[in-house]
Amino acid sequence: METRAKKESMKIVPPGKKKCVWMEAGVVSYKLCDNNYDCPTCVYDQGMQLKVARQKEAAQLATVETSPDKFTETWVDKMMQLPASQRKCRYMITGEIGRKICPNAYECGNCSFDQMMQERLLAETLPVHSQIQVAGYELAEDTYYHEGHTWAKTEYGGRVRVGLDDFAQKLLGKLSKIEIPNIGHEVKQSEAGFQVRRNGDTFQVLSPINGIVTHINDQISDNPDIVNESPYEKGWLFIVEPTKLRKNLKSLHYGEEANKYMTEERERLFAMANDDLKIAADGGVSVEDIFEELEGENRARFVKAFLRT
Repeated sequence: METRAKKESMKIVPPGKKKCVWMEAGVVSYKLCDNNYDCPTCVYDQGMQLKVARQKEAAQLATVETSPDKFTETWVDKMMQLPASQRKCRYMITGEIGRKICPNAYECGNCSFDQMMQERLLAETLPVHSQIQVAGYELAEDTYYHEGHTWAKTEYGGRVRVGLDDFAQKLLGKLSKIEIPNIGHEVKQSEAGFQVRRNGDTFQVLSPINGIVTHINDQISDNPDIVNESPYEKGWLFIVEPTKLRKNLKSLHYGEEANKYMTEERERLFAMANDDLKIAADGGVSVEDIFEELEGENRARFVKAFLRT
C-alpha cells in the first residue's frame, strides 16, 4: 500500500510544470514537458516517434507467430481514439485557453486556429497568473531569472519572452531610454543583449537566453516607463526563437531557487550600500529608485555590480 502511494505521489505535476503530450494522451505514465510544447524540436518526442516507427516496422516484417502483441502508439494516435469532445487542443493543455477541442487531427502546422493564436500571443501582453513578494521585490511565477536581473518566460511553440525583473527596474529607476535589439539580431546568454540609459549613463544588460529576436515591444522605445509600471507584463522587451533552450534554462533561477537568489541579492545590496544608500536595513520595503539615492561614481558601481556587466 505504501509503495503504491509513493508511486502515485511521484506522478503529481509540480507547480509551474505541465504534462508532456505523451503523458496527457496516456501513452507514458509520467513525463513533464521541458520544451514548452514545441514538439518538432523536442528530443524526447523525436525519440518516441522513432521508437513507434521501429516497432511498427518490426511488426510488419515479423511473422504472425513472432509478431509483437502490441506496439506503442503515438500521442496523436492515442488522442484520436478519444471521443471528439475530449480531444484537447494543445493551447488548452498549456492553459493559454480555457476550452478548445482540436479540429484538425493535431496537425498544428495546417491549423488556422493555431496560426491565429500564434499571431495573437506574439502581439498581446500575456497575463502573469501570479506574482509574489520576495525580500521586497516582485517575482512572477512560471518565469526564469538570470543573475543579471533579466527574466525569460517560455511560451507555446518554444518562443521565449524577455524583460527586466523588478529588482532591475527599481535599481535603475526612471529610465531615459531602452535600446532593444532589432528583429533578426542574435543574442547570447550572459552576453550584452541590450542597453539602458539613465540620464547621461549607459549600461549594458545581459541576455538571459540564446536566440534570434523575432519580435520587439515597440511601445518601449517611446515609453520606457512601462518597464517600471509593469516589468513582467506590458514591460516585456523582446521575443526570441531560442537556439539552446534546454541548456540555457538550466543556468537560470526558477521557483524556490529564484526566491533564494532574490533574497541573497537584497542582502548583497545592503552589504554594499553601508552609508551611501538611504535604505533601512531592517527588512523594510525596497526603494523604488535606487539609482536616485546614489551619488557620483557609486551609481555606475552599483548598477554594474548587480547587472553583472
